[in-house]
Amino acid sequence: MATKFGKYDQRIKFFNEGVIPDGYGGTTPSVVEVLTTWARVEQLKVSKNIEQAQMSLPTMYRVGVLCRDGFEPNVSHIVEWRNKRYAIVNAPVVESVRYQQEWQFDIREQ
Repeated sequence: MATKFGKYDQRIKFFNEGVIPDGYGGTTPSVVEVLTTWARVEQLKVSKNIEQAQMSLPTMYRVGVLCRDGFEPNVSHIVEWRNKRYAIVNAPVVESVRYQQEWQFDIREQ
């Protein structure tokens, strides 16, 4: 098991959705795990005015994961965190965090 790094204390998984042939000329939905890693997850604050006007807004979270070769999160990935599935809602951006780079993106429950 990998060691947690500072504020990267939440275990998340990235999945791709696809289809596989069912052998009868059709397809079956498929979900394939792409990566399991440590992340930092924080709930985004919603302004009081918006909150009062639209009580049905989904809870949003900001996620940060360290950049790594061969993996780039995107809006087609599904994120699993605390046994729930989330959709990435914006294009991930790279931010510099001390001496490393981090992908930052927002998620909401599917």
